Amino acid sequence: MPVLLLITFLFFPSALRANEAITWYAYDQPPAYIFNGPYKGLGFINKSQKLLINALSQYEHNEVQVSVGRFLHDLKLKKNVCIFGLGKTPERSKYVTYSNTALIHRNIHVLINKEKAAKHLLSKSINLVDLFEKHNFSTSIVDGRFYGKTIDSILAKHQNNILIRPSSADRALYKMLELNRFDFLLTFPSSAIYAIETGLISSDFELLKVKHIPAFMKTGIGCSKTEWGEKVVRDINKALTEISSKPAYFEALSFWMKDEHDKQAFHNFFKREVLDSYK
Repeated sequence: MPVLLLITFLFFPSALRANEAITWYAYDQPPAYIFNGPYKGLGFINKSQKLLINALSQYEHNEVQVSVGRFLHDLKLKKNVCIFGLGKTPERSKYVTYSNTALIHRNIHVLINKEKAAKHLLSKSINLVDLFEKHNFSTSIVDGRFYGKTIDSILAKHQNNILIRPSSADRALYKMLELNRFDFLLTFPSSAIYAIETGLISSDFELLKVKHIPAFMKTGIGCSKTEWGEKVVRDINKALTEISSKPAYFEALSFWMKDEHDKQAFHNFFKREVLDSYK
């Protein structure tokens, strides 16, 4: 063995294992990710990702909490990182390689004060454009977050009604909504319900469906668009094929919606978009 290689092996063994590690970026967004409190580690992504990691035993795994802006920035820099549940956009596809569907969840809703909704005669299913153009409502969004193609296109046309916040967590947005700093919040139902049940926000708010978008959203795992990322995604897809058919995986994805009225529809969506895709 050459002397230089021997020295590297003896004193820098991690250098030989650099390509065998995955750094998983995550951000605090209960109940998808939960990193604090009595439910720590019980987020539906926490639980799903753990099953995936167990199936990727050939890698070492590190988890780092960052903001949305940070993980997008590092993906652009081609760092060896991955994110579970990253929405796919044409722009991101330039620097992100995606796995097959790994995560499904109920789609974006509008969270708004019940009294305000009644005052403006809002129905349980609303047109998002009307909130901006008819009622001149305002909202706040996280910089860089993907809200879905339809919603993102609407947001892009109503910038004067939007406060963009560079944040790694949703807590501040809920508190600002409670303080009436803006009129409504675009959020996932599971997140809003968790916020109300844990006292992060009062029960004076209700969820309204957004018209013209699907009931459920699907996303994959995003890794840097590099030779390393392509290899990791191939291994991730193999692991997803193995674990997605096991009851534990669906149980992890649906952990925070056990009592929801649309759980059967959620299961049907999971079967169609995940299980059937691997046949």
